[in-house]
Amino acid sequence: MTPTIQKLEAFAAARDFEPLPDAPTRELDDVLDAFGAANVHATGHGPANDLYAHLVECTFGRALQVRFFIRFDLRVFVVLPYALSGGAWQLSADHAELHALCAPLVKVLQARQLEQVAFDAAMQPLSGTMLLKGFIDNTLMAYFFESL
Repeated sequence: MTPTIQKLEAFAAARDFEPLPDAPTRELDDVLDAFGAANVHATGHGPANDLYAHLVECTFGRALQVRFFIRFDLRVFVVLPYALSGGAWQLSADHAELHALCAPLVKVLQARQLEQVAFDAAMQPLSGTMLLKGFIDNTLMAYFFESL
């Protein structure tokens, strides 16, 4: 378990798994500007409803898309790459081309002192207490980024 995951687990336990969305921040616009400077078309959305993180969506052609869920308050992010397959978007965590396209964007976020949480780590369960708090999923992804 990485120190980042340990920090997040301790944070969640200290809050008794009560949801805490990231607050709106100007930093989202700064990240969008940095992605644009890297010649990537990106759109951003602040936390709302069951979205606890800021969402940045990037498209690469017609068939490739990447979603960055960013918690500016906790200085962490997770990358979800999608590929269009048979008319449906499918999560493609091991897609080599998408990984290469994301690398410069990941570096932009890391330069801003944001730490990446790997997708596999984000899918680790936290606590069954989350289910009692109304979550339908008890993963780190559900608690910190989106309530799935």
